[in-house]
Amino acid sequence: MSETSLEILPLFPLPMMVLPGEIAGLHIFEPRFREMMTHCQLDPNPLGDFILQYQEDERSAAFATAVRIEKVIHEHEDGRLDILIEGTRRVEVMGVAQYHLYKSAKFHEVTDESEDWDNDLANQVYAMHRQLLVTVTGDEPADSFYQQEGGISFKVAACSGMNLRSRVKLLKSHNENERLQLVLDHLKCTLPLIQAVLPQMHSIAGTFSLMQK
Repeated sequence: MSETSLEILPLFPLPMMVLPGEIAGLHIFEPRFREMMTHCQLDPNPLGDFILQYQEDERSAAFATAVRIEKVIHEHEDGRLDILIEGTRRVEVMGVAQYHLYKSAKFHEVTDESEDWDNDLANQVYAMHRQLLVTVTGDEPADSFYQQEGGISFKVAACSGMNLRSRVKLLKSHNENERLQLVLDHLKCTLPLIQAVLPQMHSIAGTFSLMQK
């Protein structure tokens, strides 16, 4: 792939990861990233797009997520920002350049080999994830939550407690069925554990509440 075929966006390396469709909060305090946020909201990037790349111990994941500034929650007097971002698409970072205080990523978008997926597999993920959310939150998620173009794997994974290594596998995958199976395997392990510990959590909370009186 030639350099001219690559896209370029500001790069924000962090020890965290956001999946497409996932919403997360960021506190921006370093001068270089405060400058980046300013540039992200100006032409030619008025939507506030940048690359959020998982980095730990100076090692960076090749596969990352392009994110968009959804909302500036609070702008502090000293220039710090509290913002909400949403993952928009998967990317593979092919190189890094520096034109400002912050770095920029040269990347190409990662897409699936096919737009099809197994409905039976998707329904299993749907059913188990609904059960997980009801168990944890007590609320029944709306059906609209699962109405996603390109499949539900990323949105389900975003709020199912998957670890960073599993999230990296999801970003690298070119197949929705492969991602759905990864999510299903995770849910099959996680849901029984949460169901087992929930009575203990309620007991601890109830006892603590009584002992405060």
